[in-house]
Order: sequence, then C-alpha cells, then structure tokens
Amino acid sequence: MDIKTAFKRFFTRDKTQGMQSAGDDFLYGDTATHPSTGLDIQRVYALFSAAEQGDIQAQSDLFTDMEERDGHLFAELSKRKRALLTLPFSVKPPPDATEAEKKVAAEADWWLRHLPGFREMLMDMLDAIGHGFSCIEIEWSRKGSLWLPGAFHKRPARAFTMPQTDLDSIRLNRGSVGGEELWDMGWIVHKHKSKSGPVAQSGLFRVLVWTYLFKNLSARDWAQFLNLYGLPFRIGKYDSTMTDKERLDLLRGIRMLAREGGGIIPNTADIKFESPAAGQSAPFFDMVSWCERVQSKVILGGTLTSQADGASSTNALGNVHNEVRHDLLLGDAWMSAETLTQQLLWPVLAMNGRFNPERAPYLEFDARESVDLERLMKVVNRAQLAGFDITADWVSEKSGIPLPQEGQTILKPLARQQAGDAALSQVMQARLAALSVPQSGTDSIQLQLDAAPQLLAAQASAAAEAMLKPLITQVKAARSPDEVYELLAASYPSLDDMALQELVGQAVFVADVMGQQYG
Repeated sequence: MDIKTAFKRFFTRDKTQGMQSAGDDFLYGDTATHPSTGLDIQRVYALFSAAEQGDIQAQSDLFTDMEERDGHLFAELSKRKRALLTLPFSVKPPPDATEAEKKVAAEADWWLRHLPGFREMLMDMLDAIGHGFSCIEIEWSRKGSLWLPGAFHKRPARAFTMPQTDLDSIRLNRGSVGGEELWDMGWIVHKHKSKSGPVAQSGLFRVLVWTYLFKNLSARDWAQFLNLYGLPFRIGKYDSTMTDKERLDLLRGIRMLAREGGGIIPNTADIKFESPAAGQSAPFFDMVSWCERVQSKVILGGTLTSQADGASSTNALGNVHNEVRHDLLLGDAWMSAETLTQQLLWPVLAMNGRFNPERAPYLEFDARESVDLERLMKVVNRAQLAGFDITADWVSEKSGIPLPQEGQTILKPLARQQAGDAALSQVMQARLAALSVPQSGTDSIQLQLDAAPQLLAAQASAAAEAMLKPLITQVKAARSPDEVYELLAASYPSLDDMALQELVGQAVFVADVMGQQYG
C-alpha cells in the first residue's frame, strides 16, 4: 500500500459515512449458516470448490463452527494465539537513526501502547491462522491534535470475497460480482500463510477440517453404540388373545421403562430383559484420540506439550516439542509485526505528519528465548580469556539486558577483590593505620607521608612475591603452556578450568603492578 496515496484518499473521502461497512444491510442482514450440521465428505469438497472460486461464505461458516464445537481444537488454537500476546513489542527506529528519528519512534510506541482495544484487536487479527486472513476495520478519531484509531471492529470472514481474476485480493462482499475494494487506511487486513496457496486455501482449517469430520463421525457412532449396547434389550411378550389396545399398552410400558425406569403393563403381558452381544467402545476412542493428536501437530507442531500420557511423554521430548512451538511463535510474530507496521503504524505516522517512507520505524515483537544468564557470562568470560573480542551489543542481544541510554541511572557493580588486589589492599590498610598514629608536630606527619610510597612499594613487592612464588616454581618446571596448566591443575585440584585461568590472570596483574613499580 502506498501510504502517501492512501493518505490523500483518506482526506478527500466523505467523512460523514464513517466506516466503509457501517449500516450495510447486505453484510449484516444475512445470518450465518451452519454447514457443520450433517457434514460429510461430499459437502466438504463442495465448500472447498466454491471457496477456490472466490465464494468463501460457506467455508468461513464451517470454520467458525469447527472452532466453536470442537473443544480440543479451540484450546490448541487459543494456545497458539495467546502465546503471541505474551511477547513484548516495541517500535524500533531505522538503522543508524538520528535523534529526531528516535523521538518519532518513541512517540509512535507510546501511541500504540495506549490505543483502546489494541490487545483485543491483536487476538482478532490472529483468526487468520485458521481462516487464512482476518479483516479489522479502523474507526479513526481525533484526540487533541492527533489522528488515532478510536476503536477496532472485527468483521466476520463471511463478509468478504475474492474476485476470480485475483484470488489473493480480499474485497467486501456487497452482493456484486468481484466485491468492493477496501478503503485505504480504513482496514487492517492480516494474511497469515499457514500453508501455501491463495488466501482462501492458506488457513489451517483447510487441513483441520478432515480430523474434525472424522472425530465427529466417530463420536456419533459411539453415541449410537451406547444406545444399543449400554442398556439391555426390553422384549415384551403377548399372546394371541390380547387386543390391539392391550398390545399398545405393553409397547407404551416398554418405552416408559427405557425413558423413566418404570411403567405399567397388562397383567396378562410379560417383559423380558435380554443382554446384548458384547461390544467394545475402544475403537471409537482410538479414532478420537488419533484425530486430536493430529490436530495438536497441525496447530502446535507437536503433541507432548498438550497431551501427556505418562508413557511417551518425557522431559527431553517435551523440550523438543517446545522448540518446535517456538519456531511457530517466531513465524507468527514476524508476520503479525509486518502487518501491524505497514497497516497500523505507518498510517498513524502519516495521519500525524511524521511518516518518512525512506526512514520509517517498524514494530517488532521480542520473541527471543530466555537464556541461562550465569552460563552465558561464563562463556563470555572464557571467550575473552581465550582472546575473543566480544561486543556489548552482542551480549545485550543474547542476554536481553538493554544497553544504558542517556539519562538513565546505571547500577554500579559490587567490588570484587582479586588475590593481587587483596594483597595490595592489606598493605595499604597497614600503612594508613601507621599514618594514623599521633606524631609530634607537622614535620613528623610530612615525613611519614613522604616515605609512604617507598614503604608501600616494598610491602607490595613482598606480598606479590609471596603470591607469585609457587606459580613461578610451577612455570619453571614446565616445558609448554599446556604443561603449565597441567601442573597448576595438579597443584590446585579443587579449582576448575575457569578458576585456574582467573588465578593466572591475577598473577599477571600483580606482575604488571610490580613492573610498573620497578620498571
């Protein structure tokens, strides 16, 4: 969509009509059908064939019925939709943004976060996962000097059509051939490619309809099985001397037994209860369970995150399935962010004179997986000791810890004394204690101050020598760097690789201090 052209069309349009679909008797006067009633394979193929020609009304009604009538299907789709609602989003400035561009992005971020019904609109938009598309009409309103969406209105999928010449073009169904083109900047039209194909064939419900059909047929057969085998047969006996009225009373009595558990019959009649032949309900349950497993795979990419049977469900396998779900979530986030950027964020910026097509901000969901921060920092420390140059931007991206911005309060890290620091600190404390002893006259104090650096250097040297001596002995006995670490590991068995590297680093630090003192 060309935002500038759409912007001009919006302000030249007659504002008295409000929204495009408002007050349309054709759109809202026709009640939805329920093609799921009496559904069979032939009916499914007929609905699909019509949808492939652009007439999606019956197919959309069937998809709506499926979500309403199948509890398992509804629950799995709800997981998929609500997973996206848990992700934080933000409006990002373009790369190498100027201060002005950062300010525009921050303003737009604040506007979107305070739009009424934004979360509900996002949930409605994700109907496209099942249907292939979802259309939400925008009701614009003035808020002070700003033009912002005042409300979002979800329109049913059955209210739209596709012309046969362009099956990817979604238009309002006015009853005419081809439909009516949607107004620029008046709609959010989210197309969600769950599978390849034109819009009417790209939703997950096109795949799920078969498991829905087979599961419902099995449930119907199971109900008939219970009706036949769940209760004993009631057989009435009569003799040839009974009148038609007496026979009718006997039949009525049998029916009352089935419905109410009791009844009356003529004393000349007899009712016998016969147990039916043995039957099993397991095949019906097996079919229902198979259908639900397939539904979970189609919607979530796996079954162990939704159905744990205690036998095939393990923690390791569950983690694998969660990984698959994260891939789906990442895809949902990318497609949704693209739609919201182009059809909501950019129109809002254009309406308020802040849109630059070459340097426009964009909306992004944070779909990064949580990381073990302790493990990450160990990897970073080891990589740095090995000589890798690691940027703060990379660590921020991986850890999720944002880099400090101008004007923000920065937490100061707790002081961590290394071995060399501790030795020098003890020397300093001893010298300061000596300086604090009362002396006679200012000349004495001045003499102590003058002698402090020399004494400090001597005491620091002694402390450093005491710390470095065992390490130097180990190094002299070694013939290669690897052998140095092997000797150190043998001398300090309680230390791991990371601790040994830190010990060597501390020794280098003290040696550097000594070199500066005597170099």
